[in-house]
Parts: sequence; C-alpha cells; structure tokens
Amino acid sequence: MSDVREATATLRSERPGVDDDLRAVLDVDADTETWTFDDIPIDSGTFGELVSRGIVEKVDGEYRVADRDAVQAALDGEEIQSTADDAEPSLEFDLDLPPRRVGLALAAALAFVVAVRLVAFPSVFRSEHVVLLGNDPYAYRYLLLQSLEQGATVTSLPDSILLGEPLLTATLLAATKLLGGTVETADLVLAWYPVVAGLVTAALVYVLAVQLTEDRRIGVASVVILAVTPVHAYRTAIGFADHHAFDYVWLAVTAVAAVALLQRTSTEEATHRGIVTPWTLALGGVVAVGVAGQVLAWNAGPVLLLPLALYSIVRATAAVDAGESPLVDLPLVVAVGLGGVLAVAVHTALNWQEFYIVATPLLLAAGLAAVLGVGELANRRGLSARLTAGSVAVAGGVVFAVAYTVVPEFGAEFTKELDRLVQAGSVEGIAETASLFGTQYGTVVGPFFFFGLSLFFALPYLAWSLVGGWQRNNPIWLLVGSYGGVFLLLALLQVRFAGQLALFASVFAGVAVVHLSAVTGATVPPAMVAAEGRDSWSDHSPELPAIPLPNRDTVVAIGFIVLLVGGLGAVISPARTTTLMVSDESYEAATFMDEYATEQGWEYPQNYVFSQWGDSRMYNAIVSGESRGYGFAQSNYEDFLASPNASEWYQRLNGRVGFVVVDRHSGLSDVGEETMYSRLHDWGNGTGHYRAVWASDDRSMKVFTLVPGATVTGSAEPNATVTATTTVDVAGREVTYSRTTTADASGNYSVRVPYPGSYEITGEEVTVSEEAVESGQSVRVDGG
Repeated sequence: MSDVREATATLRSERPGVDDDLRAVLDVDADTETWTFDDIPIDSGTFGELVSRGIVEKVDGEYRVADRDAVQAALDGEEIQSTADDAEPSLEFDLDLPPRRVGLALAAALAFVVAVRLVAFPSVFRSEHVVLLGNDPYAYRYLLLQSLEQGATVTSLPDSILLGEPLLTATLLAATKLLGGTVETADLVLAWYPVVAGLVTAALVYVLAVQLTEDRRIGVASVVILAVTPVHAYRTAIGFADHHAFDYVWLAVTAVAAVALLQRTSTEEATHRGIVTPWTLALGGVVAVGVAGQVLAWNAGPVLLLPLALYSIVRATAAVDAGESPLVDLPLVVAVGLGGVLAVAVHTALNWQEFYIVATPLLLAAGLAAVLGVGELANRRGLSARLTAGSVAVAGGVVFAVAYTVVPEFGAEFTKELDRLVQAGSVEGIAETASLFGTQYGTVVGPFFFFGLSLFFALPYLAWSLVGGWQRNNPIWLLVGSYGGVFLLLALLQVRFAGQLALFASVFAGVAVVHLSAVTGATVPPAMVAAEGRDSWSDHSPELPAIPLPNRDTVVAIGFIVLLVGGLGAVISPARTTTLMVSDESYEAATFMDEYATEQGWEYPQNYVFSQWGDSRMYNAIVSGESRGYGFAQSNYEDFLASPNASEWYQRLNGRVGFVVVDRHSGLSDVGEETMYSRLHDWGNGTGHYRAVWASDDRSMKVFTLVPGATVTGSAEPNATVTATTTVDVAGREVTYSRTTTADASGNYSVRVPYPGSYEITGEEVTVSEEAVESGQSVRVDGG
C-alpha cells in the first residue's frame, strides 16, 4: 500500500464528506498536467489537507495529484495488487511496510523502549568494572568466562553448560568471540544483550499487534505500552543479563511466525491455491526454529508451548461449530513437529539439554494432530460443539497419558514442574516463584509492580479476542488470546511468567489505547472491536488506519489515554530497575575486597565473600570470579547472623570464607544484642575471630576478615570481670573494640582478640602484634 493510498484512506476515514472533493480534483487533474487552486471547485481548508498529507504535490508553482491510481483505488476501496488468480504464488509479504509517518512513529516508540532500558547505565558502567544488575546474571557471566577460558566453541561447550540454557550461553559466546573474545568484550556483551533483546521483542510486538488488528496505530501503541511495562522493562534493562530476555525473543518469533502461517493457511484464497506454498514453507520453517529455540534456550521452555495446546483444542471446536474443517491448521502442527525434530537433532549432535526436554515438541505435535483428527471426524459426523470440545480434550489427554507413561523422564519432570507451579508463596526467598497476586507483593497491588495499570486495561480485550475468535472462528484471535490467557494463568501461579504475559498484554493494552481514544472522538475506532467485524481475516480493510498529523485537541486526548493506560508503568519501571542496581556502598565494598585479597595474595576459596545470598554472586564475581552459585550463602548466612555463637561459626567458616559482609539493609534488624548481626555491626565487639577492615560512610555496611586471633592471658582477682579495650583504625576512622571475660576461681583469665594494637586490661597495657593475631599466639599481660 502506497503512502498516497494510505493518506487518502485516512483522510476519508476522518472526513467522510471529502469523496466528492477528491473526485472533483481527479477530474481536473485528468484534463491538465498541472493546475492552480483556482481551477478546482473545493474550499481552501480541504485543499490544504490534500497538500499537507501529500495527496497533492506542488510542481513549478502549480499542483498535481501525486498518484492518481492510488487516490482512485482509495475511493473505490481496492488494493493496488494483482489477484490470486492472475499471479503465481510468490514470497510476497501480506503485512505492508509502514508508510513514512507510521515509520517515524514506530522508530520513536522503539527509541523510547531503549531509553527506558538505559536507566541503569551509570550503575552498570563504573570505573573499570561492568556491574551487572541483580543476582542471576553473574551466573551467566561465570559460564561465559569459563567457556572463553577453556577455548570452547558454540559446538563444543563445557559439560557444565550443556543443561539448562545452552543456547543462551552459545549465543553469548559467539557474540563475544565475534567482537574480540576478551573478558572486557564478554562483559559488554552481557550488559547490552538484554537491551537488544528488548528492542527485538518490541519490534515483534508491533508486527504481532498489526497482524491481530490490521491497525498500525495499535502496533505503535503496543510498543509504547511495552516500553513502560515494568516487568519487561527491568528484565530487558541494560546489565540484567538473565535468561528471560533471551526467552522472550524466541517466544515472540514463534508467536509472530505462527500467526503469519495461520494467515496464509486459513483463508479462502489458501483453499484455492493450496496451503503448501513457498510462503507457508518459509513461515513453517520459522515456527520450527522458534519452537526448537524455546526448548534449547531454557530447560523450562516446554512450558512456553502450552498456549499452542490450548489453541488447538479451542480452534478445533470453533471450526466444527462453524461447520468448517480444522485440518487447515495442519501446517502449524507439522511446523511444531519439525521444531521437535530440529531440537532432537541438536541434542544428538551437541548433547544440549536432556532428551525429554527437546522431545516435548514432538509430543505436543502428536497431541495437536490427534486433536485435529478428532475435530475433523466430528465435523464430518456433524457433532455439536460441546461433544467436539469433550472429544478433542480427551484426544489430547490420551496422547499426554501415553507420553507420561512411556517416557518416564517426561512424567517425572512434568510432576516436578507442576509441583513448582502450584506452590504458594516464594521458594526459599526467591521472589519470582511467588504468585502475581501473592501476599509477597500485596494481593491487590501486586500486579501494579509488574504491569502498572496496563494489564487491567488489556484483560477485557484479551477476553474479547477469545470470545470473538470463537464466534467468528478466527484463528488469529484465538491463537493470540490463547497465548495471553495461558501466560496469565501461569503468572497467577508464578510471577516468573509475567514477562511472557507482558508481550501479549501490551498488544491488548494497545487496542485499549486506540479504542478509548476513539471513544473520546480523537480517532476512528479499531476494526477489532467494531460492531460489524469482517467475516474473513483475509478481507483487508480498504481504510487501514495510519497515523495522521494530529491537531492539538487530538494530541491532548490521546496523550491522556496513553498516560491513563501506561502512566503508572512509566513511573514504576525505573523504580523497579533501580531496585536491581548494585548500591554504591556494595560496589565500594567489592572493589575494596578485591584489592585487599590481591595484596594478601589470596586465591579462591581464601577470598570467598560470605554475604546475603542475593548479593553473593556480585561480590564473588568482582573479588574471585567464582560466581556460579549462591547455595552456601543461601543455606548459612541468615543462620550465621542470628547465631550468638561466634567461635562455633568461625570453626565452620575458617578455610571456606575470606570475607564476611554485614548490611543493616539485610532485613534482620530485630535481633538480640548477642547475635552475630549485632556484634558485627558493633565492630566485632564480643568476638575474637572477626576483624573489621572496611565500612561504608554511614557505617551501615561493614566488611570483616576471619583471623585466628591472639589470646591475651593474665591474672586478676578470682571471678573478676576483665575487659580488654583498644582503639583501631577501620577504613580511616578510629573505632573502639572491647571484649569482656571472667577470671576463674584462681584469678586466671584469657581473652581472644582479632585486632593488633595496644590493649588496656586490668589497668595495664599489653601490645598484641599482627603476627600474634594471624597465628593465634598467646600474649601475657604481665610478661610472664
């Protein structure tokens, strides 16, 4: 569709009475090569509109119609294209490229997506370090650097990487080697990959929205809403190199390609020319690659295929209810099966993932084929929709039961994942395992932290997509609605799926923006919610809405609607990203420990940092590079802080831990004075093995090293209380350290201290050397 054709269609949609003026201009233009305003029988306002929209152009001081055929086609409601009967099947894309004005709007929306994801830029790029956001990204950094160190390639990954997310690591490794292959390059790739993934998914959301609604305004609106959807914004923020952003790309590719494939196979035109064409083969190949990518990118990737299972059941039933054959969806089923074949082939060649994971698409394809077969049989036998729904559900269930029984690994993993999904609350403090409406975030306000208000505006249109798709037997609406509905249910179980939901919720929120704008009179309503919908998805609207030049009132009205739907998300997105940033104090502590360990010549595990588990990977990545896991910290740190037994914990940590970090923001402020938490925040007073070596400016965060400690011995009155006190320098400030003990019945006492220096004890002074502290020597007060 040309720019002039689109501009004319848009003008007609906004000013229904302009047709006579357009025809009058065409009549004059047909009689003379160029003309003046005085030659045409229209008013100056309409003439100005024609010029400003590019329908009429100026040539040598006079005017002419820019494209007569395009204007006439718009008036006749026709597309400028050859018919299916006149042309051979070709690789010709149904979705027209955006005209210039829409292209500019889309470019601005995509730039906005990137801008929101760069909020953390100053926090990520600090001095000589790239400081990633959150906790998990440091695990992928460890795997990537390990691969580089071992000289691994995409086809020969280390054994430790073959399960879990091998495709992600392979992709990061390939990008790193392509750009130089250094550690510095790896850090840059890790930092920027989420932004690239976010940009790609935003562009695919635009395509998906236009596929669903055939309305480019909704496409642009969907991108804007996605830009400020908090859960997508922070999970694709710069530096948040988790696996989620990578998974979004494969999910979006699969959904967009599946929708395009259904557009090609579910129309009357497809029936005449056959469903096997170069385009359907190409799109089926993209679906197959997307399906394989999903299961190779994440060991829980098979869960992301569940929407296809729901779609097949609903679609087969809707087709039978409409008296049509569901077999037109066979190319999609074949594409899913080919995805399974591709995944199994990669598994066989490279040993990526467990077999039962990569074989899941094959099981899904078998289930989809069974559903289609039962649906076709029901259609031929004239069964009701209710009986058909039950029959196809049973068919799918039989395939699942066979797979569950015949492939024990699949059954065991399915049971395991189901248990994880239905658990209430978070698992061991891991926030993403909580429900979207869980008490951890607030049952009512929880969704706001992940979607702002956009989800609540999207839900009615998501429901309409399913209901309307059923009523009209519209496969596109049913498929996109199935994706949205399944991920909504999964997010209700675990918020880790909220990011996947965001891709589809943003599309329906985009429909809400345009629909509400139409309610205010600022624009024309989207065809998706029009009272008289099109009977066939292939019937392209002759007046596909574009983005006209708006006046001030239109800008104000649409701006208000956008703020209503996405404004809260725009506020929350940067705030949520900020919570993932490494604080200045934590970064300073990490760099100090790195320098200290280097000066001491410590190697791992001598330089292991013991901290709150959510910070463990970051500290250890900077200090030792050993950041793959946080299991030791997760299992022990809180017990350590809550314990009153300093010596017992020293025995457990000695040789395993080099540094201990305590932070008043750890959430353990309501503990007794005798706990390690309280003692360490009091500079280690009352302990003999924990030496403070660094503190933040506000003293809320402190770093300790473990030392054997010197034992000061002497004599005092029997059963007397003895206190050893000294002043030490910690990070440039003088602090007082003291430790108290009780003499025995003979008057002898011993007290262990972690700092060298001059101690005052029982009115006398004794000097404790660094050597005595480091080797655990005894020092007598009386010199004896």
